[in-house]
Amino acid sequence: MNVEAAIALVSAAAGSAATEAGRHAWESLLSLTRRLTGRASPEPVDPEDEAAVRALSGRIADRAGADEEFARELLAWAERHRGVIGVTQTRVENTVSGDAQVQNLIQTGTVHGDIHFGA
Repeated sequence: MNVEAAIALVSAAAGSAATEAGRHAWESLLSLTRRLTGRASPEPVDPEDEAAVRALSGRIADRAGADEEFARELLAWAERHRGVIGVTQTRVENTVSGDAQVQNLIQTGTVHGDIHFGA
């Protein structure tokens, strides 16, 4: 796992904070952020406040980029909690180039079975 994937788990952790395991992952992340603020208690961030979660993700990304030890701790946090948070490391990328004229484009991961569109 890389730092970018770990940072992506911040939003996923916020989204899973309603479950017991998700709440534990979120609280663990906030404890990690003590390094960002230098405070004895975790930075209070409401996991339902999308703007606050985005801001926290940005601060975490900045710190991880500047502090190798913090980046290692973030990666360790992500490895411990990624199964609970339920995010996989997959990437789907569509490329349309040349003189292609596309009316509809659907992006998906792995599909098992048939897909039917229309009536």
